[in-house]
Amino acid sequence: MRGLTRVPLSERAAQELMGEIESGRWEVGDQLPGELALAAELNVGRSTIREAIRQLAARRVLTTRQGVGVFLAATRASEGWDRLAEIAAITEVVQVRVAIESRAAALAAVRHEEADADLIRRALTARNALLGAPSAELAAADIEFHGVLVAASRNSLLDALFTGVRRRLVEAMTELLDLMPATEQDADEHQAVVDAILARDADRAEALTRAHLLGLATSLQSGAGQRS
Repeated sequence: MRGLTRVPLSERAAQELMGEIESGRWEVGDQLPGELALAAELNVGRSTIREAIRQLAARRVLTTRQGVGVFLAATRASEGWDRLAEIAAITEVVQVRVAIESRAAALAAVRHEEADADLIRRALTARNALLGAPSAELAAADIEFHGVLVAASRNSLLDALFTGVRRRLVEAMTELLDLMPATEQDADEHQAVVDAILARDADRAEALTRAHLLGLATSLQSGAGQRS
């Protein structure tokens, strides 16, 4: 097995393992080497191998037996690697959003002014009006709404970070909506965040924002076609 010379994303390690599986290195039912051995073989960190194993388990290629090890369950993945890589890339963006937006929501709850409140309400109305619209349109309105929240935090660094990755945020949100169309529950979650901010409940605003974004990541990684 060839080593990965750069620090890879976990799906690259998963693809490398999949290549070994397809080459016949292991038979169905065989136990794979431990995480440390695989990490050394691929020249990556143990956490990368752990995530690669999780991805292959989600594709029903591997199965993990608690306290025993990892075993080969099938020689073909249940989903193509293009989709797997897309999901991993979107998830990374969502994780960045958690870091920026959850804290921004808390600060916005404390620091927003009446003019900000009006902008937030209008941005939310515009966003929710596009539920059912093409993914690109809703994605643009969604990121515009979240940008208004970040701006209301009155934290110039958070605002600069959000603005710096805004284009990628819209792209990732468009891709996410293509995989998981927004629902009325999604609109309710956004309204709850706004209500907490306007009520100046910083803890609740931060917790709701974090829960919403982490919920997206969880649903995406579990392969859900639509949030229920």
